[in-house]
Amino acid sequence: MFIQKRKRTVGIGIMLVLTAFATMTANVSATGEPPIAEAGGPYTGEECNSMLLDASGSNDPEGDPLTYRWNIGGSWYDNANNPFLEWTWLDDYSGIVTVEVSDGDLTALDTAEVTVLNVPPVILNVTGPTEVDVGTEMALLVNFFDGLPDPRGMIASLDTYTATFSWGDGSSTEFSLGVNEFDFSGNHAYTEAGVYQIIITIVDDNGGEASAIWEITVDGDLALVEAGPDGIIDEGSMFISAGFLADDSGTYIAMVDYGDETGAQELLLNPGNAFDLQHHYCENGIYTILVTVFNEGEEWGSDNAIVTVNNVAPTIDSMSGPSADPMQLGLPIQLNGEFSDPGCLDTHVATIDWGDGDTTTINVPFGTYTVTGNHIYASAGVYLITLTVTDDDGGSDSMTLEYYVVIYDPNGGFVTGGGWVLCPAGSYPADPSLSGRATFGFVSKYKKGQSTPSGNTEFQFHAAGMNFHSHTYEWLVIAGSKAMYKGVGTINGEGNYGFKLTAIDGQKNGGGGVDKFRIKIWDEDNNIVFDNNLGLPDDNDPVTALSGGQITIHKN
Repeated sequence: MFIQKRKRTVGIGIMLVLTAFATMTANVSATGEPPIAEAGGPYTGEECNSMLLDASGSNDPEGDPLTYRWNIGGSWYDNANNPFLEWTWLDDYSGIVTVEVSDGDLTALDTAEVTVLNVPPVILNVTGPTEVDVGTEMALLVNFFDGLPDPRGMIASLDTYTATFSWGDGSSTEFSLGVNEFDFSGNHAYTEAGVYQIIITIVDDNGGEASAIWEITVDGDLALVEAGPDGIIDEGSMFISAGFLADDSGTYIAMVDYGDETGAQELLLNPGNAFDLQHHYCENGIYTILVTVFNEGEEWGSDNAIVTVNNVAPTIDSMSGPSADPMQLGLPIQLNGEFSDPGCLDTHVATIDWGDGDTTTINVPFGTYTVTGNHIYASAGVYLITLTVTDDDGGSDSMTLEYYVVIYDPNGGFVTGGGWVLCPAGSYPADPSLSGRATFGFVSKYKKGQSTPSGNTEFQFHAAGMNFHSHTYEWLVIAGSKAMYKGVGTINGEGNYGFKLTAIDGQKNGGGGVDKFRIKIWDEDNNIVFDNNLGLPDDNDPVTALSGGQITIHKN
């Protein structure tokens, strides 16, 4: 289906001016008889509804097959050998269309009159209140459509519109709408009680009109008490607002109930009988504030305001765990956490993930903001501990201990290795383009009765001329096929550099059959000097396989 899009000009329609060709004009430079063009028509339809243009009456005296094209609005549209063209005008129109038929050598033209009628808009939906108090502004929302009878067709008119609300009290509101503006609203406040019929009118720029009636009941006089606007705050915050009485001269007593079971309390009236609302909400929820005013012991008036209090997630403020020094396997460790929550009536659930697949869940009653958990690791390893605290409304916060917990087994054996690896580009941040061969040799083990391991580590990255030599170890962890140890050393005989070496014995159960090696070296400012698996977490298995040599984890 072709859909015409054109620029509107002033008037009921636009007469399309087409290049004039005489009906049945033939190309005199060719021989034979020309075809006969028949444009059909006259055609009559409605805007935004498709119209079938029919040139099937065209023929060729010599029986040659014909091709067709149509001129609509000054533009030509090829239609191959199909004499039918489905076309949709998006606005009212009165004019002609031209068909050109061709037998391949000669052409002929014919025209037909087209009349496209305006379609009035249709009001689909009106939304608004059916009852309102005097002096309270109300709003009506209107949705309409102009185009296909079924708006799901999404073919809309190019009309513009004038919309009018006649409020039923002698006043009205009028405004203009552009093309495809099918939603609008109007606001109004009534000064007298009664039942009013609101007439909504939409007129398109061709005079097509739609209307609807909305009935509304206006109750009472102007509000005697104004409790102020509704509000939205976070739990733990203070709701602050202000209101007033319609009479600023009488003597009144005002009471307020904030809706959170704290009970009614007297409300101080300021000069002019204005008042301030101020209340601290501990718990999320939706609360109705009711202000009731008494005059000489009788209720004189009341009003309410709605306060929406949003939940706020707890915040973990601090977390302390075991010492950052390595701990011997089998000893209990303890994690302590402190958190805060402005929702002072919330209860919480704390979960400690110990990093070894085990978790501890602790139910924390309201008013308590500390967490303590204990754990014993079943095997040597390097672990990260994470604490998560969740309130009873689903808000949560998590914090991970800033350092790894190192659990070592002095009876777990020792590790030795030697050989060479190919280090990828990026391993040496000072010159990320460098790559190539690096050689290494190491031994790390616990001596009997010692809490820190001993040994020696040598590492040379030849492309950078870097020679690392260890001089102290801090800890050693061996778990299955994986060994990891940490220490301090020098580069080219100078400085004070931390290092962490991770090795996989491929021949051990779970080692995958391939020995692998990683060394990470950093300076005193924690800037990485070398890491052949740069970017991986420290507790990841290394990914660099040995190109030569061997790594062996020994039993004691």
